[in-house]
Amino acid sequence: MKKLIILAAMLGFQQFANAGLPVTSAPDQNALLQSADPQLAANKKLVYDFTRIILGGRRLEQAGTFLSTEYIQHNPNVETGLQGFIDFFSKLGGPRPISDTVRDLVTIHAEGNIVTMAFVNEMRDATGNQYSTTWFDMFRVENGKIVEHWDCDTK
Repeated sequence: MKKLIILAAMLGFQQFANAGLPVTSAPDQNALLQSADPQLAANKKLVYDFTRIILGGRRLEQAGTFLSTEYIQHNPNVETGLQGFIDFFSKLGGPRPISDTVRDLVTIHAEGNIVTMAFVNEMRDATGNQYSTTWFDMFRVENGKIVEHWDCDTK
């Protein structure tokens, strides 16, 4: 029994020792956009450019280039529809420089018409200590436009 307790403690310690590794950004974002399937590559590029140009650069006048007018939004803070998106993001300030990359991007994955992006998300625990975790955004693409969005926001 004593050996079993020691083994369980060691296994538990091993899990603890590996827990909480920091999340890091991808070193080569262009490599993330590649796919053997041209449609998957196009879907990734559409979502990537939407993130850079519209979300990062706040070029809301170009939102219709990326989003369907019937765009479905699952974030509880943003109204559904293209106009709901524009209304929400126009409250966050005007245009900013457009970067060649997406800030804090960890990975981008496409399967069928779904594209998922993961980002570094720096947080603070209850004691104020900083840690990193991951934020996810998921998009559905149809006919070269983003038609639906999900993320992990709950506020």
